[in-house]
Amino acid sequence: MISSLWLERPAAWRRVAAGAILLLATLPAWPVLWQAIASRDVSTVGGTFFAALRNSVEIAAIVGVIAAATGLPAGVTAALYNFPGRSFLLSLAMLPLLVPSFLWAIGWSALAAQIGPFAIQFIEGTTGCVLVFLASSIPLVALVSYCATLSVSGAQIEAARLAGAERAVFCYACRYAAIPAGIAAVLAGVLTLSDPGPGQILGRRTAASEVLTSFASLFDFGLAGRQCALLTLVVLLVAAPLAGVTASRFASQILSQQTRPIFRISPRGLGRWMSIAFGGAMLCTVAAPLVGLLLPLTGGVEVGRAWTELTRTSMNTLTYAVGAGLIATSLGFLMALLVGRDNHLRSVILGAALAMFALPPSLGALGIVYVAANFPAWLDWLTRSRATVCIALGLRFLPLAILVGLRSWGTVSQTWTQATALHGVSLARYLSQVLLRHFAPAIGATVLIVGLLATAEIGTVLLIHPPGQSSLPLAIFTVMANSPESLVSSLCLSYFLLAIAILASLSICTRGSKQ
Repeated sequence: MISSLWLERPAAWRRVAAGAILLLATLPAWPVLWQAIASRDVSTVGGTFFAALRNSVEIAAIVGVIAAATGLPAGVTAALYNFPGRSFLLSLAMLPLLVPSFLWAIGWSALAAQIGPFAIQFIEGTTGCVLVFLASSIPLVALVSYCATLSVSGAQIEAARLAGAERAVFCYACRYAAIPAGIAAVLAGVLTLSDPGPGQILGRRTAASEVLTSFASLFDFGLAGRQCALLTLVVLLVAAPLAGVTASRFASQILSQQTRPIFRISPRGLGRWMSIAFGGAMLCTVAAPLVGLLLPLTGGVEVGRAWTELTRTSMNTLTYAVGAGLIATSLGFLMALLVGRDNHLRSVILGAALAMFALPPSLGALGIVYVAANFPAWLDWLTRSRATVCIALGLRFLPLAILVGLRSWGTVSQTWTQATALHGVSLARYLSQVLLRHFAPAIGATVLIVGLLATAEIGTVLLIHPPGQSSLPLAIFTVMANSPESLVSSLCLSYFLLAIAILASLSICTRGSKQ
């Protein structure tokens, strides 16, 4: 009988097994990188790609700076103060993270069309792309700042209040959460480099859209692969050093445990103004494009045609979401068990996960396309099916599952393992009867959130989905240029309702984990 103390004992095999999972997650990217290295000619990426890459870097830099300056005080305010509408604004902040960015681009474009030519001219190009990406970047930084601030003990907050009133509390909290917020802001900026949707809709040539154009329109896999490899190099030049330097600090702040929770008070003075600013930022970046997206519904809802698209894509959407959620969650929590109590290994894995998450999704998708083209036909069930999409999306969002798994493992007390070993409980029984039940709410929440994020990922699905097996967001992306606005808005409304339902389920899972 294997003792449950196996979970707590340090061993060299833990690092080998954890490295094997990371290698598995990056495996689809290697064919593309190998082809790019073999070409040995960077100039063959195309004459317009470098200009598009410069546009992408410019957009990413602007988004990162604005997200850091806005999201940090917003997250700290939400953690420290109990102001009216706080729960609603936090839920509203999560919505853009779970919805495809091109929907916000459609919303801003529709809203500008209702206002007039000046607004249309203003929203096109870099300005529009920045506004679209801020809808998800500001909430990302705000939520990370919120979580980091919650790791401060209630006693520390009360001591700061006694020493320097609310202004001192707010300043110290911002200083404490600045590093995680800065990491989130850089990550948000880097993620914009890999998103092709807003640039294509708002008429701004970006690197990610160039990769899709090279593959989907020009049918040139080699060109798309070289462009994707160059984009990956730019991403890693920013993400890898940042993840390596700050992973340890990020792990200690995000994964730490609270001794006594913060006692929130009603905002006064500075806190009141920051609460108003938080609400204004959420309403401007989220509510405005949402209004533009739903304005065409005033002329009527295309129930029949929208229902046809929903029924056609619902099974595929559900399959991709559930499959990706199960794959990512299983590997993420397995990684947490392998890391155990090794603080150094935990920091390394977290840094690697941050760097992996910043990689362009098209990198792995193009690698799978290359493998499918060169593998025998009897492996089509693995390389050309819906299972292929599930695997690709699951590996894409594995870093998020690893983060949740490490966070959940941090809530397990060592005394549980020692008590079960003392009473002779087997490892299998401890895993199934104790840990699995303890992790159940976190596992459910991870499957839900990874599933919705996977549903929102259109780049991967666009490149590798089997013919006739598109998802709902991909169907919206495909028909938005040649369909009535009312149909597009009806489909978007159905997707938003789905996202809200997932958020409600996520809230139930989170509430269950607290009880």
